[in-house]
Amino acid sequence: MPISGPAWPEEIFTLAWPQILSIVEKHPQKEAVVAPSARLTYEAMAKDVYRTQRTLKAAGLAAGDRLAVMLGNDWPYLALYLASLASGIIFVPLNTKLARPEVAEILDHAEPQLVISDDALSAQIPEPFAEALVVLSQWQRRWHNASDSPVAPHPVQTDDVALILYTSGTTGRSKGVMLTHGNIAAQFYQSASALIGIREPDRVVSLYPLFHSAQHVFLQPPLTVGATTIIDDFSPRRVHDLIHRERVSVFFGVPAMYHILLQDPEFRSESFPDIRILTYGASITPVETIQTLKRRFPDAGIKNLYGQTENSPAVSGLDDRYALTKLGSVGLPVPGMTLAIVDEHDQEVAPGVVGEVVTRGVNLMKGYYKNPEATRQVLDNGWYHTGDLGYMDDEGFLYVIDRKKDMIIRGGQNVYPAEVENVLYAHPDVVECAVIGVPHKIYGEEVAAVVVKKPDSHLSSDDLAWFVKDRIAAYKVPVRYYFVDELPHNASGKILKRELRELAHQGVL
Repeated sequence: MPISGPAWPEEIFTLAWPQILSIVEKHPQKEAVVAPSARLTYEAMAKDVYRTQRTLKAAGLAAGDRLAVMLGNDWPYLALYLASLASGIIFVPLNTKLARPEVAEILDHAEPQLVISDDALSAQIPEPFAEALVVLSQWQRRWHNASDSPVAPHPVQTDDVALILYTSGTTGRSKGVMLTHGNIAAQFYQSASALIGIREPDRVVSLYPLFHSAQHVFLQPPLTVGATTIIDDFSPRRVHDLIHRERVSVFFGVPAMYHILLQDPEFRSESFPDIRILTYGASITPVETIQTLKRRFPDAGIKNLYGQTENSPAVSGLDDRYALTKLGSVGLPVPGMTLAIVDEHDQEVAPGVVGEVVTRGVNLMKGYYKNPEATRQVLDNGWYHTGDLGYMDDEGFLYVIDRKKDMIIRGGQNVYPAEVENVLYAHPDVVECAVIGVPHKIYGEEVAAVVVKKPDSHLSSDDLAWFVKDRIAAYKVPVRYYFVDELPHNASGKILKRELRELAHQGVL
């Protein structure tokens, strides 16, 4: 049967910007934001947002218009996002790593009235949008001339679109996910209070790119409880300095970040006494990584988060007390969400049986922007089909095994790449890996592994074959190993297996 999270507490439901303003009134002089270019109290943050609202209005934007933003991890991005929420403007983040043709595709589809870009990124904005483009240096000159007196929030409705987040396009053309003000208010409560347990004294850092959907869970919700949110870019050395200098207590990471950090001798040996919560998510996390984090941070709560952009993105979370007893689980549904596992005929399956994860609830997107057909393909009677394969145990804990599209069918037998990857990650010389299916004349597909090994390691295909063969069934054992210097990732930190399959097919791995 479907498993639901705790009942949604309707009495606490407040839209995002009014909720943040209530904290401004309570703690005007408390530090709200730390960014490369600014340190702001709650009062100063609100004044900056008021200025931004007025500058957007002077540029001709009104409620319902679309603002596209291509900015790095710094305060101007967050100021524009908060001002858009306050003004009813639809915020459209652009991935700063996209090539010019990819940016053109998104802008052609989104049709924003205004585009704001870092000066250094302006060359990525195609010529047809030159008239709508304002580079950051120009924008800041306009912004400095605006008044910082209070602006009344626009009376948005919970069903009004607040964000259009374009998916990473790991399966092809990206789609614009429409998230509403109600979705955002829900995730603010879920992540800040129910899922992670952020408190007013916390100092919270997430080093994801700001355009990633997870950042709208990680960086803004601390502001709804009076905590401090910290913006920066990721690098191992920066992480060390930032955690110590800012006394970070909550750290949001993805598996790729932890892989890099846990390979760094300095990170492995240093003490970080202020850390009380570490989270991981955005892609399936190897069991070995979870166990290493628990050993490295025995006094910190370690929480696994599962979600998708279409779910705003929070779906479920695994609390620290289950981190080792429910290894590999992504936990229970967040408040207001319901999960089920269904077969190919949309019939529920029994506990322990693998099927597709489907979701419904307050987090669910409004749909794909200007793409009703794609919306119909994933939304069925209020249920969203995630494309993830998983199962529930007898207690309702969810286990996500893999993406449906990544499953390998070898001679009629299903092979879940994440299961094989977990075995490979247990080898001490494996830094990162991806398991993919490659064509086979008899079996249809065969299992192959693409591996990044430690520098100076002499790890060979034979070594891995011997390591793996007694740990999983013979039909799951990779028959080919490709050693590479690095794996391709999208901006979310997810490995681009589609690219690896194409390279293997072309014989260039």
